[in-house]
Amino acid sequence: MAGSKKERRQGLSAVFHYSFSTVMPIILLILVGVLARHRGYLDVSAFRELNRFNFRYALFARVFVSIYQIESIHDMPVELAVFAVVSLFVLLLFGIVFSKAATKERFRRGVLIQSAFRSNYAVIGMPVAEALVGTPGMQLAAFLQLPVITFFNLVSVIVLSIFSDPEAQQRFYPEDALTEEKSPAGTNRGGAGKMLKGIAANPLIQGVLLGFVALIIRQLLPCRADGEILFSLRRDLSWLYSAILSLSRTATPMALIILGGQLELKEIEDYRRELISGVLVRLAAGPLIGFAMLFLAVRLGLLVITPVETAVFVALFASPQAVSSTVMSTEMGGDGHLAGQIVVWSSILGMFSLFVIVFLLRMRGLL
Repeated sequence: MAGSKKERRQGLSAVFHYSFSTVMPIILLILVGVLARHRGYLDVSAFRELNRFNFRYALFARVFVSIYQIESIHDMPVELAVFAVVSLFVLLLFGIVFSKAATKERFRRGVLIQSAFRSNYAVIGMPVAEALVGTPGMQLAAFLQLPVITFFNLVSVIVLSIFSDPEAQQRFYPEDALTEEKSPAGTNRGGAGKMLKGIAANPLIQGVLLGFVALIIRQLLPCRADGEILFSLRRDLSWLYSAILSLSRTATPMALIILGGQLELKEIEDYRRELISGVLVRLAAGPLIGFAMLFLAVRLGLLVITPVETAVFVALFASPQAVSSTVMSTEMGGDGHLAGQIVVWSSILGMFSLFVIVFLLRMRGLL
């Protein structure tokens, strides 16, 4: 019994350590952006152009690589994948209702809706899953990347397109104003037809689709006598794959540095209510609803879970706000400033909320 208690304490200590270790690099990179701006190395317009580059190229590469790196579609745990998508859809519906009550500004609704369902699953969630249960947690979290990352990107583009309001963006943040030539694919200008056409031209949607096509082609290709597939982008066009991979790895660090360069603490007064609401939804309401659905599914006999599955859903439901939500919001006519503040504060406070959630789950014997 004493050994069991000691193991639990060590497990909780490991979770806090990993939470701290994954969050602190985020904070430090944000501070790099703050320093770069205040020292005059980069001005606001430079950060704005970097943001556009990141959205159109680096995030495109990251989404493509995250899907292409899935080893096999056949290894996907179908029941868990279906539950993950259904639960995220329920959180999306909650976010739509919640956002209407939380703000009167249309261009902030898309940001708040994202806070309900879009966690930092890949950057923070997956390392936490590994810290909780070891390699099995990381492997299962990696398998669920395909439906989760696809849902995050597809739905976020649609939501931000519907709630895009460049006029409000112009009114609150003239420096971020979207001109016609710089208006991003997917905003709601020009009616539903143009919006749908814009969604299809969105870099993240294109990254998802191209990743799917490459993954499916790889699965369909015959194998050679040695068991290796006939053609592999990673093996046979390694120079191209290496370039795409290198570009994809710049997406998150660049987004964080840009976030720091655009961060304005004095703006918090303009959207204090929305900021508090968004952080509370991401760190409290989202995990509460997500785990309520998980326990209901188990009680109804729809799922059987072990500590490994529980750890993965901690990663999915309880991680802070995704960093890329800031880039997308700014580039698609949303309130990128609010999105950035939610990323910062949910990341800082997420160290403690993750600790509390894991502690409660361990107390119930679920981890």
